Amino acid sequence: MEHPQVATSSRWLGVWQGHILVREGEYLFADKPEPLSGLTVFGTHKVGQLDGQDVFVQCYSGRPQDCLFEKGQSSRLIGLRSFLSSTSASTFQMLGAACQLYAWEIDHRYCGRCGKETVLRTDDRCRYCQPCNHRYYPKVSPCVIMLVTRGDQCLLAVHERSTVQMFTALAGFVEPGETLEQAVVREVEEEVGLQVQGAEYIDSQPWPFPGQLMVGFLAEYKSGEISLQDQEITRAEWFHFNELPELIPPPETLSGQLIRAYVARRQGGQQYE
Repeated sequence: MEHPQVATSSRWLGVWQGHILVREGEYLFADKPEPLSGLTVFGTHKVGQLDGQDVFVQCYSGRPQDCLFEKGQSSRLIGLRSFLSSTSASTFQMLGAACQLYAWEIDHRYCGRCGKETVLRTDDRCRYCQPCNHRYYPKVSPCVIMLVTRGDQCLLAVHERSTVQMFTALAGFVEPGETLEQAVVREVEEEVGLQVQGAEYIDSQPWPFPGQLMVGFLAEYKSGEISLQDQEITRAEWFHFNELPELIPPPETLSGQLIRAYVARRQGGQQYE
C-alpha cells in the first residue's frame, strides 16, 4: 500500500484501536515515524497541521506488548475521550480524525459486496475494490443535537446510556430522506413527546465516537407534555436559565455550547461560565 507524500518536516501521531499513542513525558507528537515492538503499521494519513507542519497518523495493528520504541523509549495508549478537555480544540479535532480514519481502515479492509481485499487509492481518500469497482469512503454520520427552549426555561435530559446524572440536550441520528430540521422535530417528539418549531442552527462539531458530525440547534417549544421514551431518556425537566442543574456538559462539547449560548442570550449577552 502506498502512503501519502510526506514532507521532510512533519509531525506524527500513532493510533491503535481508538487509543492515542503518548510517549514518555506526555509527548503526543513525534518528529518522525517510529516503529513499536509488537505492532505493525497498516495505514498512514494526513490529519491536519501543527505550527505550520503537516501532521500524519500511523494506524497500528497487532497486540501491544509494553509499547516500546526500538530505541527503548516507552509509551502509553490513552483513550480518545481523555483528551476532550485536556487539549486544544484543534488538537482534539486532529486526534478525532486520526481515530476515525483508523476505524475506516479496519472496517473496510475487505469489500462488503464480494469479500475481496480492498486497496487504498493514492488519488482519493478511499479504499477501492477492483473486482466490484466499488469505493469505500470514511463514514461520517450526521446527528442533530437540540436544546428545546420555552422562554426563560430550557429542557435538559439525562440519557439512559449516561454513567452519571448529567443533564444535557437531546440528540439523535438523521434518518434517510430527512432534512436536519425534520430530524430535530422528530427526535424531540420521539424522546420526550414534545412538539417544537423554529429550529435555529447554532454550530456544528465533529464527534469521533465513533464518527458523527453533530449539528446543533435551538428549538422553540410549541406544545405537548413531557413523556419519556423508554430505553432512551431516564429524566427530562424544564430549568430556568439561572437555575441550571449542577452537572451539565462542559464547554468543549456542542451540548455545553448550546446551553451556554442560550443562557447568554437570556442574560442579555453576558457570558455564562
